[in-house]
Amino acid sequence: MAIRTKIKKDSLGLYTVCGGYISRPFFGTQFEEGDTVNTHHFGGSINAGVTLPDRKETHNFMKGGIFEYWRTTGISNTHYKLRKFNKDYEGLFGSKYDNFDDYLRLQAEWYRKQYPEREKTFIEFNKGFIREGLLKKILDC
Repeated sequence: MAIRTKIKKDSLGLYTVCGGYISRPFFGTQFEEGDTVNTHHFGGSINAGVTLPDRKETHNFMKGGIFEYWRTTGISNTHYKLRKFNKDYEGLFGSKYDNFDDYLRLQAEWYRKQYPEREKTFIEFNKGFIREGLLKKILDC
């Protein structure tokens, strides 16, 4: 089931929530901060789909939909929201970090590097995503 949300930006770049997890466009994106999107987390994987909310043909994430592959980062939306209030990173995450930004950066880096053999496929897949009838240049994320 697709969820409607917005693209946001933090110290690491663009992100959105897919299936309750913070997801990032490690394979390039045509989206920008503030865009309203539909998202889907492919359960049992670290893959997520992000697409336009106003084009019916893009909404089928399982068969024939037009979307971008993003990747979850192992950080739940709840943990992300609580980062400002919880300073005990050892208790929250099971390992000691100097601050939440360190944790965020290390998690994103680890998830970005998973399944390197699929990176080329996902980059090509994302290049095929059509926004408003025109292909925009794929950004280096």
